[in-house]
Amino acid sequence: MERRKHRRIPFARSVAVTRNDGQNFLLEAEDISLTGIRLFSKTPVDVGERLQLQFYVVPRGKAHELNVQGEVQHVELSRSGYSVGVDFTEEI
Repeated sequence: MERRKHRRIPFARSVAVTRNDGQNFLLEAEDISLTGIRLFSKTPVDVGERLQLQFYVVPRGKAHELNVQGEVQHVELSRSGYSVGVDFTEEI
């Protein structure tokens, strides 16, 4: 049974991520909802870690950059890396 409040939609694009220590890296998004995003990482990320996320959405054919903070809720082994579930800590 699905417990999510908001439906996930496929969202295949790059997401620029900045950690609290200032380290920057690029992850690939897998899906998104109004309250969070699932990312793919080749290296582990810590549950509870707060991240600054920067990515583009294209509503009605016009690109719009989003900058949003999130908190890692879960990390699971996936393919040759990790599936990282991030809840947005502010509205997008």
